Amino acid sequence: MKFFRTLISFIAVICITAIPALAGSEFLMAGYDPEELYRNWESNQFFERMEERSGISFNFNQFSDKKAWQDELVRYKSGDNLPDVLFKAELSPAMMMELYSEGVIIDLKPYLAEYAPNLWKLLSDNPEYMAETSLPTGEIVALPHIDFMPLQNCMWINTKWLSRLGISMPDNRESFTEMLLAFKNDDPNGNGSNDEIPLSFIGAYDLKYLAHAFGIVANDFNIYEKDGKAYFAPLDTEFRNFIKWLRELYDNKLLDEQGFFQADMLRRVTDAKSTQKYGVLICPIVSQVLPQEWSKDYSVIPPLEYNGERIYRRLSSPVTSGTFAITSKCESPETMLKWVDYLYSLEGAILASEGVENIDYVIDGDGSWRKTASAQSADFLSRTAITTGAAPPGITSTSFQDKFFDDNVSHITKQIKLMSDYVVSAFPPIKLSFEQEEELIPMQDEIGRYVDESIARWVIGEWEVDDDSFKEFESGLKDRQLESFMEFWQQLLDNGKEAK
Repeated sequence: MKFFRTLISFIAVICITAIPALAGSEFLMAGYDPEELYRNWESNQFFERMEERSGISFNFNQFSDKKAWQDELVRYKSGDNLPDVLFKAELSPAMMMELYSEGVIIDLKPYLAEYAPNLWKLLSDNPEYMAETSLPTGEIVALPHIDFMPLQNCMWINTKWLSRLGISMPDNRESFTEMLLAFKNDDPNGNGSNDEIPLSFIGAYDLKYLAHAFGIVANDFNIYEKDGKAYFAPLDTEFRNFIKWLRELYDNKLLDEQGFFQADMLRRVTDAKSTQKYGVLICPIVSQVLPQEWSKDYSVIPPLEYNGERIYRRLSSPVTSGTFAITSKCESPETMLKWVDYLYSLEGAILASEGVENIDYVIDGDGSWRKTASAQSADFLSRTAITTGAAPPGITSTSFQDKFFDDNVSHITKQIKLMSDYVVSAFPPIKLSFEQEEELIPMQDEIGRYVDESIARWVIGEWEVDDDSFKEFESGLKDRQLESFMEFWQQLLDNGKEAK
């Protein structure tokens, strides 16, 4: 479930004339929503309201089991009993390529400028969106969900502690370290006990986000691209200094001693009246870990400076591809594109996530908005909205969400926005075929696990941070076929150059 929606600016009541009505048109839609959402598309108000404004209705073949849905997608390759459209389709790049090559889904790109102008403008104005939506060969066979404010794995800092200790927001790793020491030694929660946890994290994954303080920003595979060449971050010249710093933090009890051993749910705090013990948490949204009432006590630390620059690794792309496709069975792709293009407008985004003004939400005199009593019921998301669960086509409504009346929510939104000026993608968008996935996954399983385990051993002191241990580490990488791994990533870059 996504917590935030996106970038736009004004609310409008649903307009019946927003797209040409095609009264009496009926199509077959197939797709997936997780069982735990208890959402029934047949009775969901989103589809009812879309029918009212467009005249288009659907019969549904809805799947709530992900494996069953993936099996259904494979079955479509036979060409029998195809639906007209795939909605909340969760098509991987490999599946998109295969269904397109088998003639199951069609290239939508030739239709978009005329029949999906909202989406086409977004793609045309944002080349990175276009690149992530297109196949390597240029076709657009499935439409995206675009999140103008995707979540980031941020460093959230207890600003009450900063104020109490008279400390400024840290801006480099030296001031960051000094701040953690003060959190450890100066009783910032004021309870007289040395119970503060200066920095909380979950595993090597979180700690690698701190490598930005050494100029290292890599993707989930520990890879980054520079000047057309693929590099392996753990062999970066600054990586050893990064590990040495982490070890010093751990030895000084500035890192959570349970960070390598606990799941996220085990560090969660639910009692707002309890003593605050966390100084810095690495997580996407602080309210996922701490009580909602504490949200305004925590702010995002901007990236720490390295050689005059501030960069941070992007957690997720604004683009989720593969959410909506039209099959070769559909007799009117133009109609389906007109229908779905509404979701790439602000009004459509609000309908999909929050419903209808004066029924599901009201706008107050100051421009803020709040949910009605019925929209606060436990079944609202399953009964009225469509944006949770599998990603739908469309956009998110950040500017609308910015005006939500709850100050805690507004604060979190502003903090996440702060990171948008700093986050970078370490590697160009990639789309792997099934064959490429089969080649990559075994190598990543071996190499990725080895890197994370090695980081943990260095940090907690099982390995010394010295020449011998790094030689052993590099030897272990060689044994795990790092050379082939890097050749794979370099080939992806080279293929991308050829496609252009």
